[in-house]
Amino acid sequence: MMRGERAVEGGLPSSQIGEALLRLLLLSEEKRISSAILDGRTVWIKRYDAEARHWGKRLHELLSPVMPKSFLRASRRADASGMVDREIRKMEAFRQAGFDVPDLVYRGRTVIVLSHVADIVEHELRRLRSVDPDEHDELLVGAAGALGHVHGAGLCHGRPHPRDMFMSGGRWGFVDFEEEPEAAMPLRAAQGRDIWLLFMQISANAMLQDTEERALAAYAQAGPKGALEQLDSIVSFCSPLLPPLGLLENAVLGKDLRRLLKATRYLKRALVSIGAHSDASASSRKTKAIFGNRDA
Repeated sequence: MMRGERAVEGGLPSSQIGEALLRLLLLSEEKRISSAILDGRTVWIKRYDAEARHWGKRLHELLSPVMPKSFLRASRRADASGMVDREIRKMEAFRQAGFDVPDLVYRGRTVIVLSHVADIVEHELRRLRSVDPDEHDELLVGAAGALGHVHGAGLCHGRPHPRDMFMSGGRWGFVDFEEEPEAAMPLRAAQGRDIWLLFMQISANAMLQDTEERALAAYAQAGPKGALEQLDSIVSFCSPLLPPLGLLENAVLGKDLRRLLKATRYLKRALVSIGAHSDASASSRKTKAIFGNRDA
């Protein structure tokens, strides 16, 4: 093993496991994420030195300092070693707060090896979509509630998505902590953006009419009011884009923009109806009455 690289979780591995791990790392040199079998168990290898950063991400980072709203900023740029540090730091913060996360099997300067986790929620959604719409949408509602608990613990995921969540024994867990928007903007703004990003998946995938409403209620029951107020600011800022995007919805817009349009439309209606509109103190009092007087 190279200097600065070490196995974790129980100390150094046996020489046989160490040799197997070295072979796996060499085989994964070209791959960003890969799975393998180590000592009879599945592990996941994440490399931060295996692919060039996308030009869109570079542009986002370049423009972030002049963005008119903090929620539009990119996570602070980090090299491969910094990305390893970020992932491990955030993963440990989630673990300390009581959320399930993968075990760290090995860390290197530009690579980590993680234990396998239970079925990813996105996979379960695909399985349930054609067999049980009720259970399918209950997972979406549960995901919103889980994110509320994350925010209630003072944390932010940064890229909440069903592919970054898992369930094991009725407990929610999280993976992929590559984004750290809370280091580039106020925590509540980062949490508001978390909700917005998750609802892009909930609104796009919900099969039942009341799923979005139940998901927002599940979040509100567990999450901080301040995050909902920041969500309202995000939705209000994006609202002028809804009419022109709507005209292009069926002809031009790609999947991501259609998800953004659908989620923002729903959230705009919902936040107005619950009195979460951010620019009026009376509405703030309504929000407090509906969601309770939790810390902002």
